[in-house]
This record gives sequence, C-alpha cells and structure tokens, in this order.
Amino acid sequence: MAFWILFCASVVAVSVIPGPSTLIAFTHGARYGWGKALATAAGNATASLLQALAASAGLGLLLTESAAVLLAAKYLGAAYLVYLGIRMWRGKADELEIDVGTSAAPRVSRRLFRDGFFVAASNPKAILFFTALFPQFLGASDTASGRMILMTVSVGVIAFAVAAGYAGLGAGLRSMRVTRTAMQRLQRATGGLFVFTGIGLAASRT
Repeated sequence: MAFWILFCASVVAVSVIPGPSTLIAFTHGARYGWGKALATAAGNATASLLQALAASAGLGLLLTESAAVLLAAKYLGAAYLVYLGIRMWRGKADELEIDVGTSAAPRVSRRLFRDGFFVAASNPKAILFFTALFPQFLGASDTASGRMILMTVSVGVIAFAVAAGYAGLGAGLRSMRVTRTAMQRLQRATGGLFVFTGIGLAASRT
C-alpha cells in the first residue's frame, strides 16, 4: 500500500494545480450544475486514462525521441484550446442557459464530455509525465504488471475526482444565483485563458 499511496499523492498534487482541465470543469459546473458537469469530469478521466495507457505502452518514449510527432501533437492540442477558447468567448448571453431542459440533456452531456476529453487530451506532455513517473514505482518483481494496471486505473479515478471537485466549486456559484452577465464574463474569461494557453503551448520550445 505504501507505494500506491505515494503514487496517488504524486498524481493528486499535479492534478489539483489549476489548468485547462480544472478550469473547464469549474466553468461547466457554474453553467450547468454539478450533476451535468460530471460528464466533463468523465471526459477528463477518459483522456487521462488513455494517456496513462499510452505511457505504459511506450508512446511516451516515441514522443521523446520523435520531435516531429511531439510537435504535431503539441500543435493539434494548442489549436483545439484556441478553438474552444474562441467558441466560449463568442458565446451569446442567451446561450448561457441556467437550466437545461430534459430533452436537451443528452446532447449537452455529450458536448460536455467531448470538451472535457479534448481539453485533457490536448496536452501531450501528460504522456511524458506518466512515462517518467511510472518507472519510479515499478520493479522487476512479478507484481510489476499488476502495479501498472493499478496505477493506470488510479490515474483515471483521481482525474475524475479532481475534475468533479472543481465542478462542485463552480456549482457553488450557480447556487448563489449569479446574474447572466456574470456568467458570461466567467465564460469569456475562461475562453480568453484557453486562447492564451493554446498560443503559449504552440510557442513553447519544450
């Protein structure tokens, strides 16, 4: 249990740092409520789980050794963040529905899941992080494969829990009955940060 607790503590410490994934969960929680924003958390967890699987499969080593592949992944992620930021910035006030009807709920949930998934998947460095982290908790024993499975599943669970927590914080704003204008300002601030993050990611040298 000691290795697992230390591993989970390491992942939680990185996951709770505010970033695009936590910000999108917070914003969706504020707009749609905690229950619906769980779809965002599920999308985030799915992407994180796939990134952990990619790291365990050796894709992280490929990204490390192939500058072209890493560059392409980085630019694709940056482009999506900029696209999502512009979409959120241009959202009209009448699109910021405080209550979502039951007939539109499945469509909204799919969109929230998609946004949560692609925002989390937009950073290829997460795969490099897991590639560097996993070996620190693996040995040559027969339980190494079992540990890998446990760590991979733990990554998905932690990603979901952290995103759900941020969605809950956002839902706290919803319970305060903030005005539609304030909600639109929140969305525009989030969109601006996403555009800034995407441009910064594309311009970074690492």
